[in-house]
Amino acid sequence: MVRRIISVLGRWLFPPTCVLNAGPASCFDLADHLVAALQPVDAQPHCSRCAVNLPAEGVCPACLQQPPAYDRVVSAYYLDDTLKILSHRMKYGRGDLAVTRLLSALAQAPLQRQQPDAMALIPIPLHKARYRERGFNQAAFLAQDWGRAFDLPVMPILQRTRDTGQLAGQDRAARRRAMQGAFALTETAIALPPVVALVDDVLTTGSTAEAAAAAIKAHDADVGVEIWTVARTPMIK
Repeated sequence: MVRRIISVLGRWLFPPTCVLNAGPASCFDLADHLVAALQPVDAQPHCSRCAVNLPAEGVCPACLQQPPAYDRVVSAYYLDDTLKILSHRMKYGRGDLAVTRLLSALAQAPLQRQQPDAMALIPIPLHKARYRERGFNQAAFLAQDWGRAFDLPVMPILQRTRDTGQLAGQDRAARRRAMQGAFALTETAIALPPVVALVDDVLTTGSTAEAAAAAIKAHDADVGVEIWTVARTPMIK
């Protein structure tokens, strides 16, 4: 109740303003027509494993042929031009707080509708060199924000064992090779809940999520691993 009152007062004192200057905004800091154009993952058929969009419900051919280390992807939206711009600003704007909070808020209802099972959130980390370059890890912020929103603990227990470089523009096979064995747990004796969620902003080929999930499964094969992201790159546009 208190949080709701604070939220209402905040919107009254500081009404929404589109961060992209694309028109009037009434609920989020994004123009209403851009919010309406977003494509929630749960509103259309998609792979029950990796969440890529499909003509009909089921499991996609890639997951049937080579099941991923993770058990389920829970993404809020399919990636479009608006989300690409916002994600880029979040990553490379050295923690643009308005954009980061916007993406976190936009994703919460679509994530909740999919009834995820995770009992703890684990942000996918950046390598130390990459973090020094950016000064901000979007996955850590999203995990903290969603942890508060969903009343879940955040467990920053993963580390990158090497700098995998820039993966943008590489195909699925190249990304998988680059990411293989790129993560490890910071604590070898830590006990994990039955289901955890790895948090990141966008799932593209799934190579980063695959490598991070493999590190979790290597620690405890019985732990269920979900992937939570704001956006999922669609297969069919």
